[in-house]
Amino acid sequence: MLLLFSKCFYSIYFIITQHYLYTKNSIFVKIVPMRKRIIIFLLTLTLSVSAVGCGKYNQSEIELRDKGVAALDSGDYDNAIDLFNQALGKSIGKVTDLEIDINYYKAAAQFKAGYFKEAAKTYSYLIRYDKDNYEAYFLRGSIYADEGEIGEAISDYDSAVAIDEKNYLLYIQIYDNLNALGYTDQGLVYLNDALKVSDKSANGKYYKGRIYYLLGQTEEATSNLQAAVDKDIIEAKLYLAKIYQDAGDFEKAQALLEEYAESDEVTSDALATLGDIEMASGNYESALGYYQAGLTLDSIDNMPSLMKGQVAALEKLDRYAEAKDILTQYVENYPDDEAAAKELIFLQTR
Repeated sequence: MLLLFSKCFYSIYFIITQHYLYTKNSIFVKIVPMRKRIIIFLLTLTLSVSAVGCGKYNQSEIELRDKGVAALDSGDYDNAIDLFNQALGKSIGKVTDLEIDINYYKAAAQFKAGYFKEAAKTYSYLIRYDKDNYEAYFLRGSIYADEGEIGEAISDYDSAVAIDEKNYLLYIQIYDNLNALGYTDQGLVYLNDALKVSDKSANGKYYKGRIYYLLGQTEEATSNLQAAVDKDIIEAKLYLAKIYQDAGDFEKAQALLEEYAESDEVTSDALATLGDIEMASGNYESALGYYQAGLTLDSIDNMPSLMKGQVAALEKLDRYAEAKDILTQYVENYPDDEAAAKELIFLQTR
């Protein structure tokens, strides 16, 4: 998780989803047009929420910040930026955790509004006052990468990694970002650097297993992930199951995923994979149940695959009206998916 910590504020790393999702004291951000969709997913914008009892802060500044958060949540980004600026104007004359908190929100609003240079400037401000937090470097670097300024992006990514050298998820996120934007070779450098980190812990085995999987080194991935599973790292079962699924060993994959699905750490990705396995086995009702279960979770990071899985299962069950309704919603949300648009035309004739 990407964490911004302070005495009176806490943050949550969040992933872009199709619609606003809420968990306790967290905000998830709505998807936007295709050009920026990839980068927003990888930016993992960090927002934080005030805790009760922070008496040392200016109350009007907190109230304006909260109004700005509400505007950001509703998609009124320009108003959110204005409110955050007003809040910063109420500061007591020195930079505290509250001002840092507001600026992270402000940068998120600027980015969502399409003011990418302004967002980068805000992250530059945060780097000045929150220089030991890798997030600002990572987020600014992601903007640079999306704007094609790869030299500046790499510099920021290197700074982020230098601050938190054992943050394997950071290496993976940097790779994902660069790879999605066409800078695969540069991204692979970070994955290989992560493998060089000296770490024999179970958690290290888990993340290195994930990295080997991304690199296509199946034997090493299997070895590391199995070692993590043996040390009760639940999430390792998900990635080990992916390896078995890729190899066509659906029985082993399903057994691992069912164990994972019974844990408190179940994710929408695991449930989608279980659905895919059931679809391949012809168990369409069971598959539909897994896809629907994934869509009920508080945090969903694979909305498109869950929705399309639902449609496929419903079609196999001859429930075309339901499939059409879901696919209509999908096409509205993902208008660039031409295959889905063609499938919708087919369903409209059923």
